[in-house]
Amino acid sequence: MKKTLTIFALMLAATQVSAEGIDVNKIYFGGGLSSNDIGYGDSAIGFQVFAGMPLPIKTQNVKISAEAGYMDSGDFDKNLGIFGTVSNSVNGLWGTVVADLPLNQNVSAIGRLGLDIGDDDGVMIGFGLGFPMSHKTDLRVEYVIRDHVDSFQLNLVLRQ
Repeated sequence: MKKTLTIFALMLAATQVSAEGIDVNKIYFGGGLSSNDIGYGDSAIGFQVFAGMPLPIKTQNVKISAEAGYMDSGDFDKNLGIFGTVSNSVNGLWGTVVADLPLNQNVSAIGRLGLDIGDDDGVMIGFGLGFPMSHKTDLRVEYVIRDHVDSFQLNLVLRQ
């Protein structure tokens, strides 16, 4: 846990964001479905919900945001023969910094780095593509890696 807190503190120090540049009217929400894998051939269908806010960090073309959310992996069922079936799920809160780089008008590259503080606590990273559907809606396809669960996600992002 000390390692996780240290990493989180370093990430916050590295961003050096001042509160005066944050616009709460730009908060967005999202959610979607995920196909989750814990190795050993076990997989489950789960979901995630999240909220995000653009950070006032000036970059050339990359939009930087902070996101916080909740993930539920769904049930990983393992058949143990005569001993029955064992189910396990992973869920919890997470927070990441997200970089969104427009590649053209129809596609952007997405990268994320942050912490999961739920059942799968530790560093999480992800990458994927975003597809703007309107000025208020994006569709995202991402692959997110945590300590134990890897997720292929399809998310819808809704802006005010």
